[in-house]
Amino acid sequence: MTRAIILTYHAVENGPAPLCLHPDVFRAHVGVIQRSGIEVVTVAALARRLREQDLDKPTLTITFDDGFRSIVTTAGPILHDNGLPATVFCVAGRLGGKSDWPSARSGTFTGALADESELIRLRTLGFELGSHGMQHEPLVGDDEDLVRAEIVGSKVLLEERLGVTVDSFAYPYGAAPSAAAARLVRHTYKAACTTALAEATVESDPLELPRIDSYYVRRPELLERALEGSLGSYLSRRRLGARARRLVRRDFAPAAARNAAP
Repeated sequence: MTRAIILTYHAVENGPAPLCLHPDVFRAHVGVIQRSGIEVVTVAALARRLREQDLDKPTLTITFDDGFRSIVTTAGPILHDNGLPATVFCVAGRLGGKSDWPSARSGTFTGALADESELIRLRTLGFELGSHGMQHEPLVGDDEDLVRAEIVGSKVLLEERLGVTVDSFAYPYGAAPSAAAARLVRHTYKAACTTALAEATVESDPLELPRIDSYYVRRPELLERALEGSLGSYLSRRRLGARARRLVRRDFAPAAARNAAP
């Protein structure tokens, strides 16, 4: 069955894993992608192909979560020089700020985020701009106002400030959303990405797209194997490990816990 790989990156700079990937490693990744000859498309383009059942050859989509400034200064120019598009999921209420959202776990890497003019520059280079929520809140509770702000409000704000149509969404933390949140995403966007660790196929739901975090294929030889379609057992082991970690910790601080009285 024809497959598509959606890679997830965050910051491309010298910083702590898993959110940071060194620029030299990213350049090596781009080299692997170029040598593979695989077609590279945006999330919106991939979703359109899936809806039309038109995935007739292996395809790669490159995504960046959070909208770090290093995408503009480092990753963007490398991709543009090699003729490769990407999708950048931006946190609408944090443009030009930092990734110090309230839901972040203590000790998580905090970096500078791209501002409006920098993101518009990426758009002129052929990048797709998508939403990663308003304040990067996990969509797992029953706070209707929060859910609507994260899903709908973020789209409206990004379209107003960036002058683009925002058709794609990435769930903050990739967390399984509430049923209401999932319905609202389907009503608001044409594509949505999760963190389910798998390849996409022609049977994949465009609004529940799986992705492979670049941390799992940071060694260029692993990325090469992924593009060749020979990482099935490796990804299965990684899925089991990720599932086990989720049983003992969350990757975010739930709003209810943050707002609880002492």
